[in-house]
Amino acid sequence: MPAHAYANTALDTNYGVKASNGTMGILLEGTKVLIIHRLLKSGETREKGTPDTWSFPGGGLESDETPEQCIVREMKEELAVDVAIRSIGDEEVWGTTDDHVDNKLWRCSFFVVQQTNPEQVIKINEPNKHVAFKWIEWAELWTKIREDIEGRDEQLMRFFPTMKNMVLKYVTRGNPACLSVRLA
Repeated sequence: MPAHAYANTALDTNYGVKASNGTMGILLEGTKVLIIHRLLKSGETREKGTPDTWSFPGGGLESDETPEQCIVREMKEELAVDVAIRSIGDEEVWGTTDDHVDNKLWRCSFFVVQQTNPEQVIKINEPNKHVAFKWIEWAELWTKIREDIEGRDEQLMRFFPTMKNMVLKYVTRGNPACLSVRLA
């Protein structure tokens, strides 16, 4: 098994290069978390991001918004649900990663979010970008991401680079108890 370490890609950039900012939302239902399946790129689908991967919902900041505003907007656009950020102790951000995606540096902020309207039904709201969503146990998600990082042949799920960096950077947070304690 190869040794992996979280690579802070911000250190690899030339002086003065700014990272684009993105967000991802961790939507929980009990001990499960929601992930979405991104479409393959094709001649008709020219969306940004690595093709045919799983990730948390989210996306890039518009020029006039904060990361907090971005994740609320992205959850509505992608899944047709209204959410609010759930604080982690005295912090709003669950974690951050620095990633190279499509030859560009991205700083991603992860937020734990909760639905504000339980009457809303989660659905794929942008079928040109995503094909499915699923609920997966928190610990199982971390196991599947690790299998992808390690290149196991039996692993059928591939994950967005930001998800891999999250697991490599926050090694101990794969334990569901860590999430519960931080949310208490």
